[in-house]
Amino acid sequence: MKNILRSVIAALFVTLTLGALLGTQAFAQKTEEIVRLKTRNNVEQPYWLIRQNAPVKVVAVLFTGGFGLLKLRATDAGVAWSETGTSYLVLNKDLFIDNETAVAIVDVPSDESSIGYTPKLRKSDAHMQDVVFIVKDLRARFPQAKLFLVGTSQGATSAAYAGKALGKEIDGVVLTASVFDWAPAAWRLLSDSNLSDFDLSKIAAPLLIVHHVDDKCVATTYAGAVKVAGKFPFIAVHGGTPVQDNGCGPKGPHGFLGREEAVATEIKNWMHARPFKTEIR
Repeated sequence: MKNILRSVIAALFVTLTLGALLGTQAFAQKTEEIVRLKTRNNVEQPYWLIRQNAPVKVVAVLFTGGFGLLKLRATDAGVAWSETGTSYLVLNKDLFIDNETAVAIVDVPSDESSIGYTPKLRKSDAHMQDVVFIVKDLRARFPQAKLFLVGTSQGATSAAYAGKALGKEIDGVVLTASVFDWAPAAWRLLSDSNLSDFDLSKIAAPLLIVHHVDDKCVATTYAGAVKVAGKFPFIAVHGGTPVQDNGCGPKGPHGFLGREEAVATEIKNWMHARPFKTEIR
């Protein structure tokens, strides 16, 4: 009798465990869509919204680097994007998504789809207007969620300037691998002062800076980041995989290669007001 009872209990335990696992998988199911907003003068501003089927507490609005040309499009396999818009944030978007956190990845507006975001455009009133439309749309979708602007490399310029423009209408700004240095003339359309002369104190919302100590990109030096960081929360990233591209792409310290998950985890901890590490090794 005891053996039968043990067998029944064991079978029940297995059933409950499998049920819990299957329930967790169902709960964690991911949904995505390309949202296309009509903004200034009927310009179309697309962004890629990804979330799990759970109440959202934080929405991270992600600004990719370079010219930001994602060229989002729907396919049978899901949303596809152009490699020209690839960055740490786009490649590792899934690391930011969980049952409390959604992401909105910003593409270029329809009137700039040939070249994309130049530094001048990232600082422009037109870009700020487009971001305002995105923020309002996300607020309507997730009225209880906190909203953060997260930029990487050139995308940090968008996050910083929009953070300044939006004031307390957002809940925070995260600048990663940011262009705190001048970009040289050889960069042509990307040559600019970037954030080298930007006053970070003009961002009213809380601000977090994340930078790799071995970032090899000429416009995103660690020294430049430390120089402007001042009193703001700062996460210094160490180690990972050595640079495998020109130093300004995602395949190296500039893209936190080998430290992707740890960086995403600490950024999420900060956004959710949890304790976070200031050193990642």
